[in-house]
Amino acid sequence: MRFRTSFVCVTALAAAGVAALVMSQGVKSPGAVRAALDNSADPIPCPPDVSIYSFFPAVDNGAAQACQGGAGYNSFNGHGQINALTAVS
Repeated sequence: MRFRTSFVCVTALAAAGVAALVMSQGVKSPGAVRAALDNSADPIPCPPDVSIYSFFPAVDNGAAQACQGGAGYNSFNGHGQINALTAVS
């Protein structure tokens, strides 16, 4: 039996694990946990060449892939790469 893992699934698992770490530090409100994750992420800018993602289906009726936003938040990387150490510090 082969298991397939998608990037989104792995990212969600990582976020859940870091959220649990944040909650272990006494943060209980869902909004406060989300803010801790968002504010501690390492920003990742838009990729310089989005043509390598052209084989992914676009969500807007086949339009070409485009990354909108800056390094702090964009349509490809959200708030950036989760940073567990910063989130619990």
